[in-house]
Amino acid sequence: MINPIKSFTDKIIKGDCLSIMRTMPAKSIDMILCDLPYGTTQNNWDSVINLEELWEQYERITKDNAAIVLTSQGPFTARLMLSNEALFKYKLVWIKSKSTNFLNAKKQPLRKHEDICVFYKKQPTYNPQMTPGEPYNKGIRKSQNSGSYGDFNPVHVKSEGDRYPNDIVYFKTAESEGTVYHPTQKPVELGRYLIKTYSKEGDIILDNTSGSGSFPVAAVLENRRFIGIELNENPLLFKKEKVDMIEISNARIVEARKILVKEKIDSLLQQANKVKIDAKLKNTLYTEILSSMELHNGTFIRQFDSIDLESILTKLS
Repeated sequence: MINPIKSFTDKIIKGDCLSIMRTMPAKSIDMILCDLPYGTTQNNWDSVINLEELWEQYERITKDNAAIVLTSQGPFTARLMLSNEALFKYKLVWIKSKSTNFLNAKKQPLRKHEDICVFYKKQPTYNPQMTPGEPYNKGIRKSQNSGSYGDFNPVHVKSEGDRYPNDIVYFKTAESEGTVYHPTQKPVELGRYLIKTYSKEGDIILDNTSGSGSFPVAAVLENRRFIGIELNENPLLFKKEKVDMIEISNARIVEARKILVKEKIDSLLQQANKVKIDAKLKNTLYTEILSSMELHNGTFIRQFDSIDLESILTKLS
């Protein structure tokens, strides 16, 4: 049975991703960002999903201009690219701050990068994330005031220095952001970069193997809706104690929403030239507003949108 998309959004859903995606409406997803199992270990949780069935659902539930962005490495990259040559467009290379494969360090080079494969049917949203650089001369152009009969007024054009991104990105690994809950946990900052690049605010981002929730957290921080799906059937993973990935994901999402609220309050206060209010009063304001919000469910979006300068100034008076 097909369910309305709002019954999936802003939730981490427990279950088999193929089964759950079959119940999603067609053309309802704006972007897929997923760290699929690579199949590089003997662990059950790392088993490769049936790619033929996966693409059947991906192509059905995504909008025609949705970007499907999938992390990969080694043989799985080749397998993934060849699994849908019609939709594969290019790959990015993520250079990591920390190498892996130390067990084979005496036989092979350490692994310092992973791949990010980008697929789509039609040109998706593309917001190139510019990086600052030194201004440079772009050459001489014809002035708009130049006449039509041979006179030429040269104009020297100078770049402001911003550089377009290339296909190599550098982000620190998940350890740099705090606790690592999952052995293949991706950094939130990588997710934020990709979400900003391939989607717009308010878009629905699907991560169908969401693990510890890094990509849903990234979606929250970039003001997107999210859908996370996690099988959650391997509670021991790489630790001795049991680990509940859905519980961990939900806790991380709550913390991300708190950050989002504080950033919005700070921005509104700055607009009102009240940045220098007492720190203690500001913390009281944070606490009061956060305590009135439903941080654990979809109601948060409506409550977040309702935060405005007038309501904040009322609380300060």
